[in-house]
Amino acid sequence: MHKIPGMTRTALFAVTMLLMACDQKTSETPTEATTDNMASDQVMKELKTEPLKDFPKTADDPHDIAVLTDYEKRFQEMSSDLEKELNSMRNDENMTAEFVQQRQRDHVKSALNMLKALDLKTEQGRYIQGMMYQYWEHQDKLLNSPQTQAATVNEASENVKGLGKYLHAQEQLERWRLQYQDLAKQEPSSKKVEQ
Repeated sequence: MHKIPGMTRTALFAVTMLLMACDQKTSETPTEATTDNMASDQVMKELKTEPLKDFPKTADDPHDIAVLTDYEKRFQEMSSDLEKELNSMRNDENMTAEFVQQRQRDHVKSALNMLKALDLKTEQGRYIQGMMYQYWEHQDKLLNSPQTQAATVNEASENVKGLGKYLHAQEQLERWRLQYQDLAKQEPSSKKVEQ
């Protein structure tokens, strides 16, 4: 199986489960149960990752791996800081829904800006960057779309749309790292777990 940083996979899985849990209804009729099953099936379909792509090795591979690894590290640190801040505010009971939503927007914008700023030189690096960027761009659209009273049949699947591509990008990067074992040994901040 592919290895990806445990913190990233855990965080993405937790966000997915949280978003799905937020869409749960307290009472279900047979029609609602069928709808929930359809939404659940759509979510599971979205979480499936594509087969990894093969790219030719280039002299710029180590550069791009290092740039993407640095992005991951900085993004994980930013995510951890945000989680600590929100937990602290929750414990102090001074957290508002508006503040949380604004911090989520800031978090997504930061991810987009960080990805945009990456100076990648290889096709594989840009491929990974593009898949990550698509996921965060979709999250940005969701956070900035007006809340409507429309049916919530597809909300859970809409919230995780693109997550499969993001996970695929993580797997692609991890395989790429493994092709350059010397670089993988130099990055102690990346925690790896077996799937």
